[in-house]
Amino acid sequence: MRRIIAASLLASCVGTASALHPLIGEDTGFLGRDVRQVELGLDHSVERQGADTYSTTGSAQISYGLFDRVDLLLSAPWQGWTSHGLSRSGVGDVSLEAKFGAGRAAGWDLALKPGFSLPAGNEGRSLGAGKGGVWLYGVAGRTDGPLQYYLNAGFLLNRNSVGEEEHIAKASAAGLLEVFPKVMISAELAAETNTDASSVSHPVSSVFGLIWSPYPALDLDAGVSLGLTRPAPDLGLLLGVTLRL
Repeated sequence: MRRIIAASLLASCVGTASALHPLIGEDTGFLGRDVRQVELGLDHSVERQGADTYSTTGSAQISYGLFDRVDLLLSAPWQGWTSHGLSRSGVGDVSLEAKFGAGRAAGWDLALKPGFSLPAGNEGRSLGAGKGGVWLYGVAGRTDGPLQYYLNAGFLLNRNSVGEEEHIAKASAAGLLEVFPKVMISAELAAETNTDASSVSHPVSSVFGLIWSPYPALDLDAGVSLGLTRPAPDLGLLLGVTLRL
């Protein structure tokens, strides 16, 4: 059951941690003062260890540009899983985050992103942690012509009542390339501490994506994630729509 919980929470984090879907990590862009953004994401993952486990998360994130370089983000997932002939679905843990600029160094834009979660998901059905978590991410990004680079590193205090590891470190590196006007491709490598404290291996995944922006206020994206270590979901499919108001 721990593996089911870990898979569902990982899917939830993929849907809520990023402001540039389908990246797992964060970027250093900001909405701007009084700009609103709605991001809808659908992530489906398959884990084939023992009995196959299927996890699906539909996420909604609302962001608001409080100042030119300060954004507020509210995320709520609806998630479900199927394994061993059992199926469960429902609301997951809700999160509230802020992202603000932290300066510039050696040609890199810097940002910080603190946040916390509210235990809205039912931990008895493996849909939530049972307690609120707290995290802080540091983000570095730079642009070089058609290329964009982003580095993320952070720590999650995974407070929970389901026996998971509480101290989680996360890191990711991503690159995006504008291949045509309004079209970008992305590649990312992400790793984090295993929530199963007894495991000696940790989840490492690669994510490849395509982002199409037919209008300045609209992004459509799709991606695929591949697990590179045994604790990571073997395969994931990601779809997203982002609308700025």
